[in-house]
This record gives sequence, structure tokens and C-alpha cells, in this order.
Amino acid sequence: MRFAVAGEGLTDFKVVKNLLIGFFKNKDLPITRLLPKDYEPIGWGNVLKYLGSDEFKTSFEFNDFVVVQIDSDECVEWVEGIKHIGNKQEELGAFIEQLKTTLIKHIGKDFYDTQMDKIIFAICVHEIECWLLPFNTTQKAHSGKMVNCAETLEAYCKKQGFSIHQKNYLDGKHYDLLSKEMKDHRILSQKSALNPSLNYFINTLQEKFPDLTPFGSSVK
Repeated sequence: MRFAVAGEGLTDFKVVKNLLIGFFKNKDLPITRLLPKDYEPIGWGNVLKYLGSDEFKTSFEFNDFVVVQIDSDECVEWVEGIKHIGNKQEELGAFIEQLKTTLIKHIGKDFYDTQMDKIIFAICVHEIECWLLPFNTTQKAHSGKMVNCAETLEAYCKKQGFSIHQKNYLDGKHYDLLSKEMKDHRILSQKSALNPSLNYFINTLQEKFPDLTPFGSSVK
């Protein structure tokens, strides 16, 4: 299987890549970065614009699956009538489906319908740092957070002698380190269940690849 990722930043790509490696138990899994390009602006606006591009559509000719990664912390600014849900876990599923509808609109419904089996939405509620907390903190309350995750993760990183606010855009080394445990299938299975947003994505992968051995007890 060949994967490609269109996401907000290189740091996000590192996390998604390590997650896919762990999920499929394949350290040599081919994973290509479509977005962002080197030295270009990052963020949700770039992702929404890219989804309607010819380059995005052409990428399906060379990849079996394309992962679209985006954070939802600034979803109000998308001007799509979407409201931030904060830490309300009971609204998570409906919220993610609403965001997916918006992403599909930017892709184009007609094209999406032809490629929907190849598209995987990695929607981080509300930021990808929330997905990293279970792997970098022992506090249960922190592992399950969906808001203010970057600040919580930064406090952990400072104790380790570095800062996520000093991101190395060229190699994303800090986020590669912070997501390193994701590459271990067993650890990913155990710890992903601690964060509602990450667990939702893992369940999405399991539903898309049902022939895999059931991934942890949280998958239904």
C-alpha cells in the first residue's frame, strides 16, 4: 500500500507517518508528503485551498490512499458555520462529520465520490498535540484532553529541555520524537484509546481496513 499525506505542517506529517507505521506494523510503509512543500506557508487555509487543486486530484493516480490532516482549533475561521465544541466528548462524532462535510465540499463532491474509498480524513480535535499527550504524559486527565493541548505538551517538553514552540520546520525532529512510541503497534493500541479524538481516528482506520487484526479493545 502506498500512502500520501496532505496536512497542515511538516510536524503534523511526522505524527501521521509514525502513526500509520505503527497501525500497519510496517516500518517500511511508503508514505509521501504532498503538503506542505518545503518553505511554504503552513496551516488550515493551505489545506483547504490544496484540496481543490489539480495536484491533489492527480495524486490519486500514484497512491493507494491519501490522508487529509487538519486541526479544528480554528474551525470558526473557516467561515463555514462550524462552532468549536471545546472538551465536549459527547459531541465529538457529529463535530467530525460536520468538518468532513466541509472538506468534501472543498475537494468537490463529484471527485470525492469517485475517490472516496482512497481518502482518509485525519481530523485532529482540536489540535494534533492532543494526539501526542497520551504518549508523553502519565496523567490520565491530560491524556484525554481536546483543548489547550499544545500548552500542556509544551510544559512536558520544557522538562525535557526543549520547546515545541521552536519547531524545526525542515525536519520536524521534536514531533518525530514526541510521536516515536506510535510506531510500536502495541503501545499505539493501548494509548490511543486514552484520547477521544485519536481514538476516533484509530476507529476510522480499523473500519477502513477491517481485515486487520482488531486494534485494541476500544474498537467496535
